[in-house]
Order: sequence, then structure tokens, then C-alpha cells
Amino acid sequence: MADAVHRLSEVVCVVTVAEDVEAERAALADTLEVVGPNAPTGCGDWTAFDLAAHIVAADRAAGTLAFCIRALATRGVQFNPKPPVIAAAINRERRAGYPALLARLRSRPPRLLLTPAVAASTLFEVWMHHDDLATTHGLVHQNPDHLAHAIPPLVRYHARRLPTTGLIIRTTDGHQWTFGPDFGVPGAAVLSGPAADLIRWLSGRGPLAALGVEAMPAVAEQLQAFVGTV
Repeated sequence: MADAVHRLSEVVCVVTVAEDVEAERAALADTLEVVGPNAPTGCGDWTAFDLAAHIVAADRAAGTLAFCIRALATRGVQFNPKPPVIAAAINRERRAGYPALLARLRSRPPRLLLTPAVAASTLFEVWMHHDDLATTHGLVHQNPDHLAHAIPPLVRYHARRLPTTGLIIRTTDGHQWTFGPDFGVPGAAVLSGPAADLIRWLSGRGPLAALGVEAMPAVAEQLQAFVGTV
């Protein structure tokens, strides 16, 4: 009975995250429409047109390639595609035109990208780029209700570069996760703050100073030296 209850709660959670993904995609489309195709995005030299194409490119082939990459990334496998490969994918989607890309963002993404294995990572991908864009233009960007669910896959993705003494992460909306071998050991570092700020730090977009940090000096130095790259 307990297993059945667990499975049911997981399905409900995933449905909610899936709804957040759809809402965030639509919100991103609205922001892209406001700033226009040639606007800067905060993502290197990408324009808004490039950013829209990048997000939509994940939908290709029913999301199969993006699903595989995200599923492996949640297990700590890091991908560093060459710039020409990324540029080719963006240019392919740009051929459809800016309005068509916005329309696709407002449509439901492939079901594969909303499955339990990658739903939170899909939400992160859209939210983080939307946050980059909104920050660049000084626009308000709301946080999805289940944004915090993107924290565990991000930590696992960066596990080799984070302190190995154990890491406890607490969000201001009541979530808590413990990572590493020293579960419950006093030496574990504790990071706390809003889910959005934790995700920005894990992605290399925000400073550690925005978070609460409880750690031994040597571990605090490791955390300070960490720079997320996603």
C-alpha cells in the first residue's frame, strides 16, 4: 500500500511540474515577444531569436535526444557540445521564423520531456534561460511553484565539483535534501535560501553570498570556489 501511495504522489508531482513547464514556456514566449528577435539575452552573444530557437530545438524528434541528454545529466554525466553543433541546431530552427518559434513555445512540449526522469530538468532549462533574458532587460520573472524540484538534478550534475563532505540544501519554501556520504553528520555543509537563488548559484548565475552558508572553513572555501556551468 505504501508503494502505491508513493507512486501516486510521484505522478501528481510530475503532472504539476509538467504544468509548470507549459506555463513557463508560454511566459518565455511572452517575454520574447516583448523584447523582439534582436534583443540581447544574457546568454553570450545569443539574440532573443537564437534563444527561442535553442529552447524549441529540444522538441525535435519528439524530444528523444533532449530526453537522453537530460536523463544522463541528472546522473552526473556532463555534456560539452562543440559550438558549431549548437549553432547548427539554432540555425535550423531559425528558418521557421520568429513568430513560428513563439507559437511552438506556447504549444505543449513533447510528452517525453515531461516524464518523471526529466520533468524538473526541462523546467530548469526553460526557467533559467527565461531568467537570463528577464534579468538582462530588468523585467519581473515569476518562479514556478515547483522550481525547487530542479535542485537535486543540478546537484547531481555537479557532484564531482562540490564538497564531498556532504551537502544539505534547504529552501525557504520548506524543501530539504541531503547529498553525499555523510548523511546527518555534523560536518556536512548547509546551504539555504530561495529556490531561485540556489538554482542561480548552481548554474553559475548568482553569488554564494545570496545564500545562507553553514560550513567548516575548508568546505566554505570549496563552495566559494565552485562555479556552476550549465
